[in-house]
Amino acid sequence: MEYIKGIDVSHWQGAINWGEVAKAGVKFVFIKATEGTSYSKLSYFKENAPLALAAGLKVGAYHYAKFATVAEAKAEAAYFLDSISSFALNYPVVLDLEENKKKANKKTLTDAAIAFLAAIEKAGYTAMLYTGKYFLENTLDESRLKNYAFWIARYNRTLGRSTDIWQHSDSGKVSGISTKVDLNIAYRDFTNTINTFRTDEPHAFKTETTSTYTVTKGDTLSFIAKKHKTTVKSLVSLNGIKDPDKIYIGQKLRLK
Repeated sequence: MEYIKGIDVSHWQGAINWGEVAKAGVKFVFIKATEGTSYSKLSYFKENAPLALAAGLKVGAYHYAKFATVAEAKAEAAYFLDSISSFALNYPVVLDLEENKKKANKKTLTDAAIAFLAAIEKAGYTAMLYTGKYFLENTLDESRLKNYAFWIARYNRTLGRSTDIWQHSDSGKVSGISTKVDLNIAYRDFTNTINTFRTDEPHAFKTETTSTYTVTKGDTLSFIAKKHKTTVKSLVSLNGIKDPDKIYIGQKLRLK
């Protein structure tokens, strides 16, 4: 079976040479953005996402969940989405659900997971659930989550089940990263289905043709809009930009 090589990182990986990572054959990366409803290391995502995009990697974001109820899940989703909205991500947006410290029952925790994933989809992203194989099969109601993409961790020679992405190691070595790093293989190519804005009907797609532009030194939204025969308002809306005066070198902007 063909697969695509990727990694996931957080602040524990420290400074990364993204050019070297790309040369090593890594095609995608998930970067930790948030945890709970606050996260002191959010700057790591904000610094590294544009650099990874500029190096040519597919970039997704993940949120480490602490919730146990639907209300808590919705609050965490709002915080996560607000934190990533100014970045033109081009890979799935992920709920990382791997602990149940509040001992929620299976139905309650699954309800909460679905509320979070639905919020991701409503915001226009491709939603994905990351969890461990045992956790998915025993702590969650998998039958209710099958509409979402799965990214499953199991550090073994085989996964022993179907998935979209398999995290098969937490101790990999990749050029450009000085620490150990999680290794993943994707069995599905998300390139052509990623972050397509959806209709109100669940899991139905609107067709919308877009291209991308990578921000370079000296660019402003008004310059980019004029160059590509569009408007600042359109760029702000299409890319979820909070402050039109703040764009970043390496940031990829969607263009209609």
